[in-house]
Amino acid sequence: MPRTKAAKQAEKAQQERQRLFSSMQEFIQQRGIPKEQFAQVLRGALLDVLERSLPEERKKTDAFSVIVNPDTADIQVFKRRLIVPDEDLEDETWQISLSQALEKDPQAEAGEEFFEEIPLQSLTRMQIEQLKVRLRQQLRDLERRALYERYSHMVGEILTGEVLKATRDELIVLHEGNELSLPRRELIPGKDVYVPKESQAAYRRDRYASSVVKAVVAQVLDPRHTPPSRPIVVLSRTSPLFLEALLKLEIPEIYDGLISVKKVVRIPGERAKVLVESYDERIDPVGACVGVKGTRIKPVVEELRGEYIDIIPYNPDVKLMISRALAPATVMYVDLYPSRRYAKVFVAPEEYARAVGREGINVRLAQDLLGYELDIREVSEYGEEEDIELTEFSDEIPESLLKVLQREGFHTAQAVLQFPIDELQKRTQIDFPTLQRIYQILQAEFEE
Repeated sequence: MPRTKAAKQAEKAQQERQRLFSSMQEFIQQRGIPKEQFAQVLRGALLDVLERSLPEERKKTDAFSVIVNPDTADIQVFKRRLIVPDEDLEDETWQISLSQALEKDPQAEAGEEFFEEIPLQSLTRMQIEQLKVRLRQQLRDLERRALYERYSHMVGEILTGEVLKATRDELIVLHEGNELSLPRRELIPGKDVYVPKESQAAYRRDRYASSVVKAVVAQVLDPRHTPPSRPIVVLSRTSPLFLEALLKLEIPEIYDGLISVKKVVRIPGERAKVLVESYDERIDPVGACVGVKGTRIKPVVEELRGEYIDIIPYNPDVKLMISRALAPATVMYVDLYPSRRYAKVFVAPEEYARAVGREGINVRLAQDLLGYELDIREVSEYGEEEDIELTEFSDEIPESLLKVLQREGFHTAQAVLQFPIDELQKRTQIDFPTLQRIYQILQAEFEE
């Protein structure tokens, strides 16, 4: 006897329910989600779907109860209804007559709650689709939360993973079963070539082409405040953290804490400067980082695609630090203006190009490293550019007047003397006789 259409639909719905549960079980095993959490998510999704079938006024009234056994995969759904006398029955969605309740439970009484089990097979096709959507959403949220909890303490650590997928904007890197994001902007420009394994043949002539990538965990975003379309774990090969982590891997003294990396600045693929300090006077921080004939620094340079690395030992003397930060150039004199975080740096004419660097790379990195604006000048200009900070005149000029001048951007004697006195009077509102006296004091110092 041929099956009816209803029987076919019921069988198909049952098959879909079985496939749904097995696929979800496979999902949680792959992602390492605890089965108790999965059971909680499944219970919440079922309750949400069932409550959608209720009238608006009955929603969120605990009309349903769901029990999920995470060990046996047994799911029980109960509908809660109020037992009422037969003549008071008004709405069968949340009420059951006493006579009906007695047929199923001889001890039932009016006014009590009656729990009626609903077989999963009674779920409609639409409810099953809603359940799928709800489960996918909640499991995705659960997976993102698990990623955050695992990687949030790994910022600054290096990971090695396989390129799973390459898009125009990012590489998807597989690390221990988790998909992490390596944005293309975080690759060393023009030198990093990473492609999925199946695409490697097309890049066989490029010696850097690889399907395995090493990168640092640069950022881990909280999924509660991050759109679902954005990745949680962001990797980088251009971050200063990457260079710092590589040095820690290659140099035991840094790993053991005998040498501290105070700051790293880089222009990825071009040049980097690393400020280090030794906590043991017997250890030369530069020698320890470079190694005999460069054996320690060489693997780091190779991983960074030939990026040149300057190791600079820390010293509290700022002038000395500026001289070291501008290596490989030789500095002759430094005029320092600490209150402005500004310095004039004088070098021999033949050293000027080296101090500035190609496209200004060397001086830019030195400025970023020390937090000073560096004005590179040839040594022939030294003497013509002598200057004195206004704070040196505090014994002759009231501090209140000095503060007014500094607030308007005048920090040195030459800066004041080279500015027309009438314009200065308009800007500072200092009376003219007082300004004339200030000019006389400053000029007298240079005449001496």
